[in-house]
Amino acid sequence: METLSFRWHAKYGHFLRAEANVNALTYPVPPRTSVLGLVAAILGLEKDALANELQDAQVAIMGVAPQRFWHRIKLRKDPPAPLPWEVTKNQKGTDAPEKATLILQEWLLKPDFTIHISLPTQPERFEELVNRVRERHWHFTPCMGLSEFLCELDFVACQVAKPLPEGRYEIQGTCLESQARLLTGDKIGVHLLRMPHHVSADRVFTHAGYYLEHQGKPFPVETGVAWRVGDHVVLFS
Repeated sequence: METLSFRWHAKYGHFLRAEANVNALTYPVPPRTSVLGLVAAILGLEKDALANELQDAQVAIMGVAPQRFWHRIKLRKDPPAPLPWEVTKNQKGTDAPEKATLILQEWLLKPDFTIHISLPTQPERFEELVNRVRERHWHFTPCMGLSEFLCELDFVACQVAKPLPEGRYEIQGTCLESQARLLTGDKIGVHLLRMPHHVSADRVFTHAGYYLEHQGKPFPVETGVAWRVGDHVVLFS
C-alpha cells in the first residue's frame, strides 16, 4: 500500500473535545477526522469530502502528546457594527460597549506529529497529495485544529506499507481498540481515549476507542492488521 508520511507541527494546537461545554477542552492528539480535514484543505476539497471522497482513507498518527495549558480567550456575542456608507476624515468610532465573553480554552504547546496516510481507492488523488506536500503547494493554508493556529508540513517519505501477519507487535501511535488486544509492558502508560473516527455529510460524528501512549513509546499489542511503514509498526484506521 502506497503511503505518504509527513511531519505536522506548530507552535500551538487545539482539537475540540466533543463533550466539551463551557471550558473548551482539547484532545491530546489529532483525531482521524482532523487529519482528513487537513488533507481536504491541502487538496481544496469541499467539507463533505470527509464523508464521501476521503471515507476510505487509511490514517496512522504518531507523536508525543504535547503539554497543555489554559488560555483565556475573548468570544464576541454579536457582530461588529456595520461601517457607514459615507466616512468623513473627522468621524470617530462608536463608544458603544462590546458584547463579549471570556472563556478558558485548553491549548496544546508545540504539537508535533508524524502522519502516515494512504488513499488506496484513489491513486490519482493520492499522487496529487504527495506532490502538494512535497512542493508545499496547497489550496488552503494548513492549520493545527483552529484556523488561527498556522502550522508547518514537512514531507518525510513516500513509501510502501507492508502488511504483517497476525502476532505480537510493538506499535507506535494511536491504535483502535477494536483492532488489537492490549498486552502488558514495562514503563509505559497506555490510556483508552474516545475520539471522532468518522463524520457524515450531515456533520454527525461517530466515535471510537483509541489506545494512546502519551510519551510516544511503542507499546505491545496482539493484532492481525499491523503494517510496517519504514522503521515503524503502525495500525491504520
